[in-house]
Amino acid sequence: MKADHLFMEFEKDEEVTSPEIYELNIISGGCRLYGYLLAPDKRIEKPYPTVITSHGFPGYTTNNDLELALMRAGCVVIHMNHRGAWGSEGNYLFTNLKDDLIAITKWAKNPAIADQYGIDPDNIFLVGHSMGGQSVLNAAKELPFIRGVAALAAYDIGAAFRYHLEKELFLMIETEGQCLKMNSAAEVYENARDFRGELGILNQYERLVSIPVLLVEASLDSVAPADKMMRPLWEQLKESSAPVTYQVIVSTHSFAGQRMKLAKTVAEWIEKTAG
Repeated sequence: MKADHLFMEFEKDEEVTSPEIYELNIISGGCRLYGYLLAPDKRIEKPYPTVITSHGFPGYTTNNDLELALMRAGCVVIHMNHRGAWGSEGNYLFTNLKDDLIAITKWAKNPAIADQYGIDPDNIFLVGHSMGGQSVLNAAKELPFIRGVAALAAYDIGAAFRYHLEKELFLMIETEGQCLKMNSAAEVYENARDFRGELGILNQYERLVSIPVLLVEASLDSVAPADKMMRPLWEQLKESSAPVTYQVIVSTHSFAGQRMKLAKTVAEWIEKTAG
């Protein structure tokens, strides 16, 4: 893994060694999740640090550029669509997101799978943006074997209710969520409301104390304002002397104008954190 190779390529591909994109389907909660695995050029020595990404709500910001950059730097990258999203089976519910990530991570750590794709089972990272940031933090609490977790402009459902942003949350579900498979916007909203304590990133935060955590704030974020949604977690982890890193990028929620800086921030943290 070399962070300075994020935006570098070999002069040409070679048939035997070139990077590969593999279609995947992984079972979670009895449903097939569809996605892909990016495998780096085989001229890079394996085993490879492995990054499992989690998309936001509903997933328009795919982070493909970040994933391909990490592949060039020497990571295996796994991108799966959550239940009910972008063709994956089942209905979309916020409470499914953590369980999907746990299923994907355990799949990647399986010795047969790790050997097939060159995955380093001791260097698995979770990286999520927006609602995916909440999801990876919650999954990490139940996956103590992962090497680290990175949340980018994380949305926090617990904070949304704590700061009376319920109307904004429902509107987001009703409008942006039209591309998702769900029984109704009301059901998805009620799922958030009923499980807001469990879904909130401050819930059982002490389980993150022993795991390296990267939190990346978008300082112009109006969707998931960091002072309400991510900084409280940073402050709790700092007080516990946890291995937490907090970075601020001057950009909006999607980091649209600072994608290379975002990739560099995540890659340098992975390079430093990988065992």
